[in-house]
Amino acid sequence: MDFKKIMAEMLDSLKKNEIDISTEFNNNSEITDKSKIGGRPYLPKDFIWPYYQGFPLSFLAQINLEEVNSFDKDKLLPNAGMLYFFYEPETEERGYNPQCKGCAKVFYYEDFSSFSLIDFPEDMGDDYKIPEFKVNLKSNKSFPSYEDFYLLLKEQKFFKNHNISFKDFVPIYSELFIPNHNYTKLLGYPEVIQNSMEVQCAAVTMGLNIGNGVNPSKGYEEEIKKASKDWILLFQMDTIETDDYELMFGDSGHIYFWIRKKDLANKNFENIWLILQCY
Repeated sequence: MDFKKIMAEMLDSLKKNEIDISTEFNNNSEITDKSKIGGRPYLPKDFIWPYYQGFPLSFLAQINLEEVNSFDKDKLLPNAGMLYFFYEPETEERGYNPQCKGCAKVFYYEDFSSFSLIDFPEDMGDDYKIPEFKVNLKSNKSFPSYEDFYLLLKEQKFFKNHNISFKDFVPIYSELFIPNHNYTKLLGYPEVIQNSMEVQCAAVTMGLNIGNGVNPSKGYEEEIKKASKDWILLFQMDTIETDDYELMFGDSGHIYFWIRKKDLANKNFENIWLILQCY
């Protein structure tokens, strides 16, 4: 049996669409109502800045959804409005327990015509004020990481019958697809560094503390597995750096904003879940 051919066909059938975000440091005037990473956010004057455990969340990015719409091939995102992403880097929560709720926030406004650039909170340290970057958007095909793909293969009958080990699987996968682990994007599959994250999202939002890995309590496995199918990646962010500034997540890691499919369809961004993974 040609496992490589079977895996290639299955990998192709699983591809998704993603929106890659590349950045360029902004040396010009401040960006107002366009997509960007960092800088001051374009928000209502009465916006209440989010805090977590006494620390102000850092403003990460704003995404103008009209700019993104033509790159959103599956039309999963709202076609108008602005999305704003925040995260608290001092505590550097990783999303392993329910108490992490609030360490990251996503805000959505459909009409931002009356907004303006607002200042950072007075108690925010300079290290947590991200410099402003212009962004370039590109649609791309997204494939599951070898960790996620292996889990999917294990459910296939031919794979079970031949008992292919993870050690034997990785070289074959590497011949088929070499992922780029270092970029910021919307949608698609996550670039996994440690473990698959959908199960973690489901378990933690059900109230389970999973420590540093996914090990659901007995009796919850099927319920968690079913609930994990509801979660999709909304936004993945890589290290942000200039010649004199760097915001790194853990040791060269990423942060991942996850959302339930139903919530995304309903434009409800209140119940996102954040996970941090690093090397």
